[in-house]
Amino acid sequence: MGGHPLTAVSNRLAVPLRDARGKIAETFIVRAQNMHICLRMAAKIVQTYGRAGPLMVRAAPFDFEGAYDSFTEDHERKFNPDRWVAVYHAGKLVFESGTRHPFLDVIEKCDAKNPGNYDESVHVAEDMFAKMGKPITINHDSNIGFVITVGRDNGRCGLILRNPNKRTTFNFIAEDKGENKVTITQCLVVAAAYLEGIQIAFHIGMTNEKLRLGLITRYSDDDKRADSGRRRLGRLNAEIRNFENSLDVRYRPEKPEFSTVVIDAEYFARDLYAPQKLVEGE
Repeated sequence: MGGHPLTAVSNRLAVPLRDARGKIAETFIVRAQNMHICLRMAAKIVQTYGRAGPLMVRAAPFDFEGAYDSFTEDHERKFNPDRWVAVYHAGKLVFESGTRHPFLDVIEKCDAKNPGNYDESVHVAEDMFAKMGKPITINHDSNIGFVITVGRDNGRCGLILRNPNKRTTFNFIAEDKGENKVTITQCLVVAAAYLEGIQIAFHIGMTNEKLRLGLITRYSDDDKRADSGRRRLGRLNAEIRNFENSLDVRYRPEKPEFSTVVIDAEYFARDLYAPQKLVEGE
């Protein structure tokens, strides 16, 4: 007799850390509830490795919790109670915050035995459960959402943005500007700013239209979240502007504007909720 299907969803990023000869010294896996947390934790790992070398052999362990707290803003703390992050090294959990599905830990243990072949790791997990007398079938569905390449004098990032109304792709290329050099950390942080900003902008647009249609009231939870989101967008825009001012930055096909995302979300909400409002008014 079959059981209920299990769903374990997460964002996942492999973080290989290379030494001066280009050899991998350590690899960490970061999993998180959303992409911007995933990228920011990866940025902290890359940053501390660049400053002080490998993390796992230090006399004083790296403060993952402090790193996580340093980039978790008030907006995220207040309006995303389901946030979580987990960091793995060689298949072992080295840091966790929040609640994730324990099945993800099993996958990481299997992947440590088959590095570089995540699909095969899923099959290994199936075999592991079968040997335990718990035969299961794992249907694995993955989509690439972020790609980064950083060379000597430039960094290239590609992001796939998914909203209910559309899916778009954009790239940014950053090049050294005078004494300012492109770093992996910078690129990760700015990519996270775009991903978080677009998520917030979409919610703001949805909320604006629901207010206009009278589906929610002023000062409701959604309205308070949107108001906080506007302030957060201001800080994210400042991060992006600082990045653009310190380096030579180009976008392809064009730079995403949070204000445009807000407007698009308003139109999406109008199409979604206006028919419902019309029926309720009859």
